[in-house]
Amino acid sequence: MNNIKRSLVALLLSSTYAFSGGNATSVIEPIAPIMEPAAEPELSGFYAGIGYSCLQLGFDVPYLDMRAMTAASITAGYNFNDYIAVEGRYTASIGDITVKTIGSETDESMDMSNIGVYIKPQYSFDKFGTYALLGFGQVSLDNGISYSEAGIQYGAGFNLMATDNITLFVDLRRLYDDTGFDNIDAERDVMSSSYTLGVNYLF
Repeated sequence: MNNIKRSLVALLLSSTYAFSGGNATSVIEPIAPIMEPAAEPELSGFYAGIGYSCLQLGFDVPYLDMRAMTAASITAGYNFNDYIAVEGRYTASIGDITVKTIGSETDESMDMSNIGVYIKPQYSFDKFGTYALLGFGQVSLDNGISYSEAGIQYGAGFNLMATDNITLFVDLRRLYDDTGFDNIDAERDVMSSSYTLGVNYLF
């Protein structure tokens, strides 16, 4: 039995060598390490950000358009996974608001703001992504008297992963689209929108 074991060991050892001219030459070659592709970062957890926004509130005939071309946005949200998130956003005008009517344009001291909470379906491909926003919010206007309307809000946007933790985004939201706006007017069609360019940090 011992002779059989020794023969098997000798056979296994000899299989790793080649004999040429009485000299044994090793033919064992190093095995290259298997490199696995780096996993793409997954969206998960909390994020927060800031943005530059434009707010607009427009009335139909007779024409009246109020625009805050300089506004700031604060964003806070939570990514459940790569495909769904929840987000809250507050946007407020900075400085005067431009008021346009037919044949007239003035800058007036008033404030415009919006606060909303949204469900955020999203999809990413490589470093780019697209998303939608659907939720509920309130648009406010203060010209010495406060006016506000609340309702369904929606929007869409694009983002870019600048780093694993920093995302750049741009989006458009429809904040209000109905007849009348609080006590300003009960008959005219009214529409409010917001455009935002911003950056989010993923914690």
